[in-house]
Amino acid sequence: MDDDKEYKLSIRSAGNTQVPCLQVIYSKGYILSHYYLNNTPGEWKAPQWDAEKNGRRFSATSLEELLGLIAMWEIRGDDWRHKNGEQELYDQLIESAPMYDSEGNIIDN
Repeated sequence: MDDDKEYKLSIRSAGNTQVPCLQVIYSKGYILSHYYLNNTPGEWKAPQWDAEKNGRRFSATSLEELLGLIAMWEIRGDDWRHKNGEQELYDQLIESAPMYDSEGNIIDN
């Protein structure tokens, strides 16, 4: 959360990223569907998005997540699952992640 650093571009998942993600997925030739899951009447309905193409289906709760899954598969293919040794980067980032308060100040652990 380095607000002092200057970037040429900074995108954060928000309401204004949904339509561009939808358009990217559509432009890649995927058939899209949208529905809600609701196990208990009266409770919040969970949005679901699916994209299908060439016998492959991707499902997520947001268009940003859906595009991320498609991008992951496009790079990794049908053997997309993590491989031996790949967990190390994830673990390193999780262990070294700072915590910030609501004002952007680092909280010491």
